[in-house]
Amino acid sequence: MEQKLCEESVCPTRIPVASRDEKGFELLLGMNIQKKAKKIPGSLILEAAYARTASTDITEDTRDIFPEGLPPSYVLIATLRLKGTSSRLTFDLWRVLSEDKEIQVAVTLSGKDKSVVFTTTSLTAEEQRVTFRGVQTLYDGKWHQLKVLVRPRQVSSFLDDLLIQEELLEPVEPIYINGETQVAKRRGTDLPVAVEIQKVRLYCDPHQSERETACEIYSVDDERCPLNRTATVDEEDWTTRAAWGARSHGHLVAVSDALLMFTQRGIWNLLVYFMVRGHHVGRSRMPLTSATLSSSSGDL
Repeated sequence: MEQKLCEESVCPTRIPVASRDEKGFELLLGMNIQKKAKKIPGSLILEAAYARTASTDITEDTRDIFPEGLPPSYVLIATLRLKGTSSRLTFDLWRVLSEDKEIQVAVTLSGKDKSVVFTTTSLTAEEQRVTFRGVQTLYDGKWHQLKVLVRPRQVSSFLDDLLIQEELLEPVEPIYINGETQVAKRRGTDLPVAVEIQKVRLYCDPHQSERETACEIYSVDDERCPLNRTATVDEEDWTTRAAWGARSHGHLVAVSDALLMFTQRGIWNLLVYFMVRGHHVGRSRMPLTSATLSSSSGDL
């Protein structure tokens, strides 16, 4: 009941999803990412994404994005691609700062140790952090969908619709809305980070985590995904390279086997040659001809 009341008061806006509207915040629109970043092809032919450069600032007043704060339960869904330097940096993909620049909530990507860190408020300390491991593929330069599902006493992470980790939370306190909300900023600084973003949404209903698939990621195999998905050139190239690599490995194994067989046969032929030669040297001093070798080989 508390969650429902919060959804009504905290989440007045709706996001059109499939055949229904979900309560939440479309941060691509709310944070003006579509206006500030360059439009590029997304993970699929029908998807658009936005390349945010290291000189593009994506900062808005929190009261304009979350005028009533955050609900006790929500799910943040981001579809992104980390290429080059951004895959090695530690930066906040999304963060809400207080007026004195302290982090109230954040999802941090750590390219150094290939992890994701969730930071939120605490009733007993300045903040609490949860580190999610097992997300190494997020940093491989391909498109991926990251979900962070937050409940009052638990936080879970998903990568491409696969559950990565669940951790308990201590009680949290509400955020203050007199600060700023930012996207893709270096941890502990105000420096922007270059990143390609296709989706950044915050849903107020935590069950949307189950309903929203990762079908926009071409490699995801889900029976709910449409059959007519078509990857963009970059994703197709990667898939082709992966398949070619597998085939090349098979070819190398075949060639290696053939060389081994050839070598074994060669050694056997040399052994036969010297055996035959020794046999004939013992019988006569006549030179060994190919006909003699053939005849002697037959005797063996």
